[in-house]
Amino acid sequence: MSYIKSYGIALPHFKIEDVVLHPKGKKGVTKSVCFTDEDLITLAYEAASKLELSPSLREGWGGINLKPDAVLFATSTPVFKSRYHASFLADLLHLPQGILALDFTNSTRSGTDALLLANTLIDSGKYKNILVVAADVHFPAIGKELSTPFGHAACAILVSKEVGVAEITAAKSYSSSLAEEFSYKINTIQYDPRFSRDAGFKTNLTNSLKDFVTNPKQYDAVILNSLYARMAGGIFAKAGFEETQFAKDTLISKIGNTGAAHGLLLLINELESTPFPSGRAGDGTILLADYTNGTNFFEIKTFGTLKEKVVQEQLKNVELINSYQDYLLLRKAGNYNSANYETKEMFSSEMMQEREKDTLQYLKGLKCDECGTIYYLKSTRCKKCKGDKFSTVQLAKHGTVYTLASEHYFPSSFPPINMLVIDLDGGGRVTVQQTDTMYPEKNKIQIGSKVKLVLRKMIENDAKPNYFWKGIKI
Repeated sequence: MSYIKSYGIALPHFKIEDVVLHPKGKKGVTKSVCFTDEDLITLAYEAASKLELSPSLREGWGGINLKPDAVLFATSTPVFKSRYHASFLADLLHLPQGILALDFTNSTRSGTDALLLANTLIDSGKYKNILVVAADVHFPAIGKELSTPFGHAACAILVSKEVGVAEITAAKSYSSSLAEEFSYKINTIQYDPRFSRDAGFKTNLTNSLKDFVTNPKQYDAVILNSLYARMAGGIFAKAGFEETQFAKDTLISKIGNTGAAHGLLLLINELESTPFPSGRAGDGTILLADYTNGTNFFEIKTFGTLKEKVVQEQLKNVELINSYQDYLLLRKAGNYNSANYETKEMFSSEMMQEREKDTLQYLKGLKCDECGTIYYLKSTRCKKCKGDKFSTVQLAKHGTVYTLASEHYFPSSFPPINMLVIDLDGGGRVTVQQTDTMYPEKNKIQIGSKVKLVLRKMIENDAKPNYFWKGIKI
């Protein structure tokens, strides 16, 4: 028996309307798109780090402070080969070395694959808290943006043996030998649609429903995540479900199809929605089905209405991309699978990064034991009292702009780059770049502006995984 203890999501600040991607696109239908210095690692880190900051999600349940003893990372758009995203992310989150860290990178069902394994491991009693993170960043071929499902997002779920916001009461996976569409070597293979969807999707869903579901009427919400969901109505009706039980995918028109993260995002969105499609508010039971070359089923019991609406809050913090040309600049920086993708080298030392990890990666500073002055960069003596004894402290990730300068020489798709000197709340001063500044006139910043620090790629088209802190205006 396992529980969803907490969760976090990350959506890029920018979205683009379908009508901008193509004249035949619908106005108001949008897809989330990463900025030039974002990728699935930065999105995954943002989603996972929000777990530590998560306040009470419902009455009677306080904030969490649970260290995961395993990390499961899911994506269909991996940036690494011969290196695990899960262990890389675990290190960014300052989790201990030697924990279980596994990747699921083969399909858009990977997100619920990871959740399924997490539930099994918790049930086994060998693990107490498992962090499941799913993230996808995919750019379709130019001209194929409307016909190819895409959207950038990340989702993190902490699965625990301790009671949380929902309980996973049952979970099972059903394989299918036939796939409708897949990649073989470097080619995309598409079988005959009518045959493959009947022999694959319909057959697998029909058989798995018969095995997994015993009482269709018990479910207050039914979530089906599949590219072929529209074909499932008759199958569910024959299995005894009512049309009113189904939860509508309200996210796909706002952020697009987010690949490996989409099934988990639909689940979180439903956990935060009230009343359920059945009309009941509060406690309820959700059936989640996620199909890609097989189906993962979950039965999830909820414990009341959640106070926070994480998904809706994230959807408010967006900025629309004005033109297709601006989108192409984002695509040029983010589509590393392109034959024309050119990487850029910058000076970096693996030895220095490892030695100074506390400072560069974990944002640790020094506090003078004599006068209490806090420094970000190491100093042999305190500049205020000349003391030479310091203690390590955790610096805040928000502060106030002390001064700034605009620079054109640093390579950027949207120059100039604003360099910010920030006085962090609680002490310490850092110098970082400002990010999410596609349109400077909308992101005017000045001395005294409030900012927060986010983890981003140090440069666009980076040749190595160099991540550092940047500032965004609050």
